[in-house]
Amino acid sequence: MTSDEILQEKIEEASDDIEAALGFRLVRETAVETFWHEQYDSAPEKLVLDRTPVASIASVVVDGVAVSPSAWRLDPNTGELFALCNGYPSVWVFCQSVVVTYGGGYILPPASNRTLPKGIEGACVALVSSFWAARGRDPTLRSEEIPDLISATYWVGAVGEDGELPPDIVAKLAPFRRAIA
Repeated sequence: MTSDEILQEKIEEASDDIEAALGFRLVRETAVETFWHEQYDSAPEKLVLDRTPVASIASVVVDGVAVSPSAWRLDPNTGELFALCNGYPSVWVFCQSVVVTYGGGYILPPASNRTLPKGIEGACVALVSSFWAARGRDPTLRSEEIPDLISATYWVGAVGEDGELPPDIVAKLAPFRRAIA
């Protein structure tokens, strides 16, 4: 395997690890989300889309009927979709479901028009760098001593705190984690 192939694998591994740590996918894709009536105790003031930033909404369908864009308002950065009635804030009224089809997520490097925040990109670069520096080393080796020739201590179980990312990477990603509603 060439160095370029190894590097590409490590970029993909770091990207997957970062998505797992953040709790959401990063790449811009078309998503279809369904909000079921049973999920709510009362009519919700807003529906929160998973994929942010939201680039566009193709359709909002309430109980099988397409809704005009004049009947909703979107905060593209938070993914909050608000119902409107005659242009005024309302609650979502539905009997079965609301289905939203939209494009959301970031445009990733190497695209020239990328929208991925530099902090997330920097965390990925730092993680790939640590992977690259650690290649060829035993990842379970915790400490090594040479005085009377050698003594080694190994991790038992997951490497790091419960298998998490290194603390400096976690700190870089902290501003981008979403609060769980």
